Amino acid sequence: MTKHYLSLRYDVPEERFEDAYTALADVEHLGIAEAHDEITICLLHNGSADFATQQEARLQGLFEQFNVPATLAESTIIQEENWNKEWEDSIEPVWVNERIVITPTWKKDTVNAPLTLIINPQMSFGTGHHETTRMVAALLEQSVQKGDFWVDAGTGTGVLAILALKLGAERVFAFDNDEWSVMNTDENFHHNSITVDSGKSITVTQSDINTVSIPSCNGITANLHKNLLIGSMAKFAQALRETNGILIVSGLLRYDKETVINEAANHGFQHIETKSEGEWIAIKFTVS
Repeated sequence: MTKHYLSLRYDVPEERFEDAYTALADVEHLGIAEAHDEITICLLHNGSADFATQQEARLQGLFEQFNVPATLAESTIIQEENWNKEWEDSIEPVWVNERIVITPTWKKDTVNAPLTLIINPQMSFGTGHHETTRMVAALLEQSVQKGDFWVDAGTGTGVLAILALKLGAERVFAFDNDEWSVMNTDENFHHNSITVDSGKSITVTQSDINTVSIPSCNGITANLHKNLLIGSMAKFAQALRETNGILIVSGLLRYDKETVINEAANHGFQHIETKSEGEWIAIKFTVS
């Protein structure tokens, strides 16, 4: 019997995607697709006449519970197709610059770059298709020194942690509050042949930015929401001060720039560089 699926497309500000995923953590969905200021959730249809209505109400209630500004834009029932093939065909490698490319496993043979990052996306953020990931990757390239210890806060797919190791870092501590992200990161480390056996020291944990203890390190990447970044500045500064380390932050819109720079300055950070792409920015700091 042919399966049917329910596709629910919601208008959600991109800076609230992480909150939306938290709201959907216990929903048994088959996948989530991102676009500009919108997410689409796919559910297996159970065949009942009121399934769509029930799920629309359920998800709306979850969004409201977590204060996520989500508006249902489209509800569609779709007949089963070979979605996996169509999805795989639609994902193209992403060039960060002339040296760095991010590609899924099934497209790796189509690219030739000095630094190829193999990232198989699941539910995790960090495929390179978003501006913030590309900008942080570019800033990271100019910042990592051989033998460094880097921390990736809110690691998503693990792409930035993997890049740090490929750029010469010897140790990485990556964490995310989402279980799916931790599993995806671990898988992507193996896709890139980065394991403890490769001589690298790797720690990947499920931890929350508000409670995690960040060890002294040479650098931190944090592609997070503005409020999480601001609330973590003291913690970042403490971890970086001994090494006069580097902090690279993103997940920020252009109008967040001065607020974040000023808050960072209150904790001893010096603004080094700001990158921008579209409405998004990434900022690099050092601390003393």
